[in-house]
Amino acid sequence: MGILSGFLSLFGCRNRTDNTENVVQRAKQIEIAQLNGELTLLEQNKTEFDFIGITSNGIDCIYFVKENGKFQIEFEAMTENQIPYMDKLKSFANQNGYETQMTTYGNRPNYDAKEAPVLKIITNSNLEKTTEIGQKIQKDIFNNRAETKYDVVP
Repeated sequence: MGILSGFLSLFGCRNRTDNTENVVQRAKQIEIAQLNGELTLLEQNKTEFDFIGITSNGIDCIYFVKENGKFQIEFEAMTENQIPYMDKLKSFANQNGYETQMTTYGNRPNYDAKEAPVLKIITNSNLEKTTEIGQKIQKDIFNNRAETKYDVVP
């Protein structure tokens, strides 16, 4: 997971309205219905790292992390606009029976804080369930539609 910290700071999700850093590494774009395919690549170790993220706007960035053959979902608040989603995601996790854990990867956020907080939703889920959870988060928490285009990061 140490690799995650460095790559998130270089290539992770950024708020695209922030003029100081207006970069999102773009491997490809998908719609949410294609998430299963991206997670399949992650599961089969056909991605560069042991995680992928999706974002449509830099704020709705969620990461899918493979740990011991199971998936976890993470959300890092790199901008002030993301902070309110921490509580929404915690509530989502609690309502769906998932434990959460707060951590940090030492990334410097674009607001007055030493390190960006990371909410880890411990789903210990398989491919199909992770796809379902990711789709539900994007729809219910971030109000995204089926047609929303997501950048796959890193």
